[in-house]
Amino acid sequence: MDNLERIVKSAAEMGAALALETLGLTAGEISQRKARATYGKWFTDAEKAGRIRPSRVDDGRNGTRHYRVVAIQELRTADLVRAELQLNNKKTL
Repeated sequence: MDNLERIVKSAAEMGAALALETLGLTAGEISQRKARATYGKWFTDAEKAGRIRPSRVDDGRNGTRHYRVVAIQELRTADLVRAELQLNNKKTL
């Protein structure tokens, strides 16, 4: 799968997540553990770099961190677009 296909897929996933959240079919949030399982190293790196922050944290010392799915998808799509632009720029040079 090339980078443009990944961009389209990520944008479609973002749209679907937003539609489900808007219609009230889902809460629109996932836990930190589920996000790491779903998005892998990319999510962990984005979290450590402070590029994504939890939408809410449960009470307690080790409260569960919840992230908005739409926010994750937006950042992921933006990263893919940025990568594609950098690749295209290298090809034209």
